[in-house]
Amino acid sequence: MYGFDWEIEDKFTGKPENHDVYTITLGELHRTGVFDWSSDILNWRDAAIDDEQYTRVCSYFLERFEFREISITPFYEWARRLRYRLVYELMPKYKPLYENIGGINPLADSDEYGKDRTITSAYPETMLSGNSDYASDGRDFEYEHIKIGNLSERESQYIEQFRAVDAAMLDELENMFTCMYTTAVNGW
Repeated sequence: MYGFDWEIEDKFTGKPENHDVYTITLGELHRTGVFDWSSDILNWRDAAIDDEQYTRVCSYFLERFEFREISITPFYEWARRLRYRLVYELMPKYKPLYENIGGINPLADSDEYGKDRTITSAYPETMLSGNSDYASDGRDFEYEHIKIGNLSERESQYIEQFRAVDAAMLDELENMFTCMYTTAVNGW
């Protein structure tokens, strides 16, 4: 359901190969059915913003770390730690970023929003609500001022500094994998 489609890969390169150095790769665990996001030990769906974010991050995780070896054995201990990090450490930290992702204008220098209410009272008064608030006149005013600076400068800055929330979150899961790709050292 999530991750790379090995049936397509097999048509072009043959069966997937893993050359483990210390433990076992995430890809091997996934292909054998040991690593499954729907299992109780790994499922973090309740902590996710919504199903779309959950599915996207799960797929991204598998594709990004497919050939990486898990850092803790046995697998059960590693899986418990992964779920713990996602539910209790990362989602509380990244949830506000996910919730505000659609409301950000990356080209704006500033964005000011405000509300104002003017209420005047003179006899005879009118009830404003069911809680005995009376006034003879009331006006609500809302405003938003967006300042767009130098467009080419803001575009360049955005391109150079953009970091997807998913990528930033998965960067924090790098330590769940070993950083060794080989133990062979060419000595010539």
